[in-house]
Amino acid sequence: MIELVPKWIMYDEFWRTLKRRNLWLIYLRYITVATMAGLVALGMVFPSLRLESFSIGILSLITLLYNIVFHRTHRFVPEDYAPFSGLHYALMQMSCDIAALMVLVYLTGGVESPFYYFFIFHVIIGSLILPRQVVTLLSIGAIATITLGASLEMAGAIPHFSIEGYYGSPQYSSAMYVFARITVLALVLLISNYLANSISKELYLRERSLTVAYRKLEEAETTKSRYVMSVVHDLKTPIAAAATYLNMILDGSLGRVPEAFERPLERSRIRLGNAIDIVNDILQLTQLRLSEKPEIDKVNLTELINEIYQDMRILFVSKKIRFSTWINSEHDIFIEGERKLLKLALANLISNTHKFTERDGRVEIHIHKKEDNIRIEIADSGIGIPVDEQKKIFQDFYRSSIAKEKGIEGTGLGMSVVLHIIRQFNGSIDVQSPSRLADGPERQGSAFFITLPVHYSPPQSDVEEITV
Repeated sequence: MIELVPKWIMYDEFWRTLKRRNLWLIYLRYITVATMAGLVALGMVFPSLRLESFSIGILSLITLLYNIVFHRTHRFVPEDYAPFSGLHYALMQMSCDIAALMVLVYLTGGVESPFYYFFIFHVIIGSLILPRQVVTLLSIGAIATITLGASLEMAGAIPHFSIEGYYGSPQYSSAMYVFARITVLALVLLISNYLANSISKELYLRERSLTVAYRKLEEAETTKSRYVMSVVHDLKTPIAAAATYLNMILDGSLGRVPEAFERPLERSRIRLGNAIDIVNDILQLTQLRLSEKPEIDKVNLTELINEIYQDMRILFVSKKIRFSTWINSEHDIFIEGERKLLKLALANLISNTHKFTERDGRVEIHIHKKEDNIRIEIADSGIGIPVDEQKKIFQDFYRSSIAKEKGIEGTGLGMSVVLHIIRQFNGSIDVQSPSRLADGPERQGSAFFITLPVHYSPPQSDVEEITV
């Protein structure tokens, strides 16, 4: 018994790929309809060709109509092992196409038709989608129908149509010619089906194995991340306790501290604070990577940025940094996303402008609303980022050489968190340094450009598309 759904198809990606292939066939069919319409026009312009323009025109109209039906119903085909699946849908398309091609071949000369070998094209496409046995049956059916039609034409039972001038003399009445043409076609169809299907199946199975291995690595990475999160969380408790005791010692709660001990204790407190920041950043990044689908809501972007600034206002005022925001809209700008994550990403970037911008500097945020996306520019007149390091700043724990030279503390995880969040909302982020706010060689400045879609859509899988 022939199975339409082979046992080796045991992977969800197959169905998603198949749906794309089915849609590809629909688009390709529109080109075919246009070609047949061109053939009709050719017959009308050159009557001497004796083309059956009217019949071919009816055929092209029928093809267009059933293609529109396929196009309208394509989105309703399930992407799983449903009773009616994408394979059934592909079989319906291939059957209609082969039937239409048979009529076209008959109307343009039968075994003499220049479109005769288009059957090979259909068989190769079918072999990339359907099981070999199914395409073999379709091929045998097509060959049998062509043979029957050629026999009836030879016997004069049905009329023969031809393209005038394509052959010097009619060949359809020659038994040897008909036998040779049909035999060659049968061999080419069956061999093409076998080779194309074998190669396609082998590639699919190999790529499926690679994808399965990739997902196992992802699972292992998730397990490792959970372990790291657990260990780091346990480390946070004793560090926080030690920091608390140091605070108590330095503020005099446990008695007066000798002056000689104050400076080393203060430095120890700073180091413990940095350690807590690192632990918090690692926990934050790990939690983001382990997080499931975000809770999507309509976020007022204008209000969110103002809220972040108010939280950090005292920091900018203390360094006399001029902070300004510009929006190319008279109204508040809204975007679909998870407010908490968007705030975390933008807060990291805005916090960096304070950290890396020296006294009397400038920070500007420009928000450009377009039809389907939002572009946010966060620019400063800070220390800048060397050109050769700009692609590295999104790596975990990476800190620019200028920041290290100037002794600016940090964990190097902030930009990694930002990148992860932006990608989670199908956005992109770019960096430019010097920025447009550059103010001398020591104040090159940096600018980050974030592009986010107005409407949320789940991020695309990192797994490469599987060819079936």
